[in-house]
Amino acid sequence: MLIVPQADALTQPYWDGVAQRELRIQHCQVCGHCWHPPLYRCPQCHSEAVQWRATSGRGTLYSHCTVHHAAHVAVADKVPYLVALVTLQEGPRVVSNLLHCPAHRLRIGMPLRLAFQQIADGVWLPQFEPEPA
Repeated sequence: MLIVPQADALTQPYWDGVAQRELRIQHCQVCGHCWHPPLYRCPQCHSEAVQWRATSGRGTLYSHCTVHHAAHVAVADKVPYLVALVTLQEGPRVVSNLLHCPAHRLRIGMPLRLAFQQIADGVWLPQFEPEPA
């Protein structure tokens, strides 16, 4: 069983960015706050003057865990896998799978970069991987 994300009116700009191999987050045009996941208004000042912007694709590892027990049958064959909380260079934190790094090599604060993983024909997901030394 494969779970394929579906865009809606709120998330379509995010998925349009993914199709162009960008990670886009929302920015408030009033107070400058940026955030993810998407919302209809700024969580800080509640303005509806929201704009999507591509990120740099760079961040640092804030926290991580290894998933040993699948929460859904669609990922049962993927365990164990790493899940990371990544602090983007732009400020907000995002949850992502972490690729190409064994758990014993992870260090809080280590530099990460955006990577894309194809999960189905034409369907990609933004993930993160360690920045090369």
